[in-house]
Amino acid sequence: MFLALNSGGIDSPVAAYLVLKRDHDLGCIYFDNEEESSREKTIDTVKRLGEIFKKQVNLYSTPHTPMLNEFVERTGRWDVKFICIFCKRMMYRIGEKIAQKEGYRALITGENLGQVASQTLQNLYVLEEAVSIPILRPLLCMDKEETMDIARKIGTYKISIRKSPPCPYVPKYPAINTRLEKMKEIEEKIDIDSMINDAVENCKRSLI
Repeated sequence: MFLALNSGGIDSPVAAYLVLKRDHDLGCIYFDNEEESSREKTIDTVKRLGEIFKKQVNLYSTPHTPMLNEFVERTGRWDVKFICIFCKRMMYRIGEKIAQKEGYRALITGENLGQVASQTLQNLYVLEEAVSIPILRPLLCMDKEETMDIARKIGTYKISIRKSPPCPYVPKYPAINTRLEKMKEIEEKIDIDSMINDAVENCKRSLI
């Protein structure tokens, strides 16, 4: 059993599809940014995956905006470039706790090496350090066109490209070569354990 991080974008539903295709049981987790169109895209991609494989999928949803606001409030102006790394490290941590609670053995992500700033090799190393659960990346070495072709084939592409507002927290110049020591220094300013506990406590599960 695996737990897939699903944002409703193009990549994460394809990653989930590739795992389901191998006949593995799968749940999805969505980190809710309080934006309705993004939430609807996530639900609809999970529904589509269920239709393909003729099974219902557990969708876990947990609030994510409060911890990003906390990051902004508690860190300095020079730390804002690390918010995407912090964001994903928190997703990993919360995903790990949900996985342990619900019996999932690994996390699945739609990450692709070098595709965006947070997915450089160094940044992936820093992300993975936050947890002990295995992180599986089915799309790691695919190019974007390959991923889009699969999305079109399985019927998630048109859902994923529906318009939704961009994340307001993404900095103009995100960190691309994050040092682990720097990330830990920043996180010492934040009550990480409390954030994780709140997210797990407020996580909701739906059968889609």
